[in-house]
Amino acid sequence: MGVSKSGNVLDTFPSPARPMFRNRLLQRLPAEELRRLRPHLARVRLAQGDVLQRAANRAGQAFFVEQGYVSMVAEAASAEERVEVGLIGRESVVGSPVLLAADPASSLQAVVQVPGTAYGIGAEALHASLEYAPVLRRAMRQALETLVAQLAQVAACNSRHTLPERLARWLLMAHDRVDGDELPLTQDLLAAMLAVRRPGVTIALGALGAAGLVRHSRGRIVICDRPGLETATCGCYARLRQFVATLEQSVS
Repeated sequence: MGVSKSGNVLDTFPSPARPMFRNRLLQRLPAEELRRLRPHLARVRLAQGDVLQRAANRAGQAFFVEQGYVSMVAEAASAEERVEVGLIGRESVVGSPVLLAADPASSLQAVVQVPGTAYGIGAEALHASLEYAPVLRRAMRQALETLVAQLAQVAACNSRHTLPERLARWLLMAHDRVDGDELPLTQDLLAAMLAVRRPGVTIALGALGAAGLVRHSRGRIVICDRPGLETATCGCYARLRQFVATLEQSVS
């Protein structure tokens, strides 16, 4: 069974008395595929800062996120130079390279940014499940293709667009993966994720706040005007949304 760094294993799977899976990838699976997958799933608590996979290490587990979200971070020479290149929430799974191998090595580090819950599963068990679960196999392929698209689009965004545009894009991606409009984020964390200095984030966040798009205080950001934030960002966010919509249509 999958267990997060915090080691907090909750129930193994939903019962009829509780809501069903919130992870949208698991929601797509037919009853027979879910029945065979369920014995391998363990619901775990994700604490902020949990490292679900480390760069250059074998990924022994995969996590179907139910609540919260996880940053995919590219390693560099020092911790200060790390750059976030993707976000994964309840729309997907941390560990999609399992599609390629039972114990794939990860080139990225997966770090929980907003706490929540997930269903963990051993990488080998998940890889073996793909043999008898065609819908799961297609969904995992989509998750992997979406992650690759994020890596490419975020790299282009970071190199070509202004910090306020990049910040707006990041806030929209985070907003897509939480309930409500409040994001528990510090400016230091945003600076680390965007690979810029904190004063730059302070200025960019102040500009978005002055426009009435967000409200921020110590440790939290509230999205006040979602359509306005979409207007303030670059085209990268819309391209990613369109890619995912097209991919979902092609594999449905």
